[in-house]
Amino acid sequence: MEDALPEDADIRKEMEKLVQNIDIESITTKQFIKMLSKAMGVDLKQKKKYIKGALTEVLDAMENDSDEEEVETKPKKRGGGGLTAVKEISPEMAEFLGMGDKMARTEVVKALWAYIKKNDLQNPNDKREILLDAKMKELFHADKITMFTMNKYVSAHVHPFKAVNLNEPSENSKRKKEQNARKRKAAKDAKNEKAKKRKPSNQPPWRLSQDLIAVVQKEILSRPQVTKALWVYIKENDLQNPEDKREILCDEMLKKVMGDNDRVTMFSMNKHITQHLVEKVVKIEVEPEKKERDQSEGEEQEEDEDGTESEGSDEESD
Repeated sequence: MEDALPEDADIRKEMEKLVQNIDIESITTKQFIKMLSKAMGVDLKQKKKYIKGALTEVLDAMENDSDEEEVETKPKKRGGGGLTAVKEISPEMAEFLGMGDKMARTEVVKALWAYIKKNDLQNPNDKREILLDAKMKELFHADKITMFTMNKYVSAHVHPFKAVNLNEPSENSKRKKEQNARKRKAAKDAKNEKAKKRKPSNQPPWRLSQDLIAVVQKEILSRPQVTKALWVYIKENDLQNPEDKREILCDEMLKKVMGDNDRVTMFSMNKHITQHLVEKVVKIEVEPEKKERDQSEGEEQEEDEDGTESEGSDEESD
């Protein structure tokens, strides 16, 4: 037994919530109905006709002045506030509709859609597109509009008569982009904070076998450093099988590390490393080596500087 379809009022209410959290200009009506169905837990394909009509009204509400963004679900009363506020409309719109020179924006949109449907102006291949007749072309100065851009054309005929700017994103799109930007920034900040708190690796350094030293050119490394150094060697010497990058074709030096195997995989490679980790090295033993290396480099630099000064002095004496 299929789930009972919700009432139109409930569907409209859920639509008003949904459009607040999506970029409606970048999705199709079909995608919107699918998202709405998921939100309400029932397949709404049978309500497609109602949803398409109601979507235009909801979008129109979203496009209203920034101080009138909140969608009202109460019965509309002429002369009320917010979206139902009666406003001055342009002489061209007043003449076109023949309903006076002051109307609520929602009534303007409703009357326009009545005209569009009466004259069958929706593109049969894409119902979102309206193919304007001569009267509507004169009103909107365009050959066609969409159910999304129509709100911007209407704004040009309702006080405060905003000029049509199709390149400017809708208020809903702006809010959505701002929300996404904030989410991306929050995620990036959280990632950076996590990276700061990440503890340094506790992997101990190992004294390596002569065969492994010949490949990685280091005498002492931790296991992760060995793996990294091996991959550097593999890629520098182009030892990956071109037909299967997971397979390593060992050269003579690497064969000595990989148990004399001609081929190993990136998964089996690690088990061969273990036998070449000869002895754990206490960190205190590593530090003197580093200190001695730094001191040696410093002495070499001083010798270079002394040599430069000496050459300069000889030139001056000459």
